[in-house]
Amino acid sequence: MTKEQIYKIVVETFKNVINDNEKKLSSEPDNNILLMGQDSLFDSVDLVTFIVSLEQSIEDEYNLEITLADERAMSQKISPFKTIGTVCDYIEKLVKEI
Repeated sequence: MTKEQIYKIVVETFKNVINDNEKKLSSEPDNNILLMGQDSLFDSVDLVTFIVSLEQSIEDEYNLEITLADERAMSQKISPFKTIGTVCDYIEKLVKEI
């Protein structure tokens, strides 16, 4: 998977979760969109839905099985789920290890 493919699938999954919950985006998502915290469009259920959907989309489209939410992810100083950009970076790291 290339960086561009990762970004595309992350943004598509983000938009799907937002649309499924009938929330509105004020602009096109970018790397700085918050996925967690007070200023995020996501609540905790949305974040879990996003992570599970993202894992499934990657498996369906690229035949890659990766686990995003595990002990390794949770033990990092900066959460890989903070923004779209951090998720993309984390996925890229995991894909390189396969």
